[in-house]
Amino acid sequence: MALACPRCKHDGLQDLPDFVASLPRESPLHGKYGQPPEYKAQLLLPAGAVALGVVLLISGSVAAGLLLLIGGAGVGVWLWRKTSAAEEARARWARSLYCRACPATFLREDAVAT
Repeated sequence: MALACPRCKHDGLQDLPDFVASLPRESPLHGKYGQPPEYKAQLLLPAGAVALGVVLLISGSVAAGLLLLIGGAGVGVWLWRKTSAAEEARARWARSLYCRACPATFLREDAVAT
């Protein structure tokens, strides 16, 4: 079963990672079609804030302990979501197709079966 572009119905498709790998190193298309950047969350600081918040709660500084506990947990969740969004973007890019007729990029599941 061959696949075609959903926009122009042309069947000259190429995997986006293969297309980017075939480009010359100095091509400006690397910026447009290149792989999204990887993001690794540094969770040491939020984990330290949560731990310090727990210590402050136990020692009696309730306001400061709650502030650090909630703030550290919030930053940790935000960083985790940012990491998962970057991983999803990289996975989407890896399963994308490139149409050589109308330079469109789209997911493999959006392609039209011919």
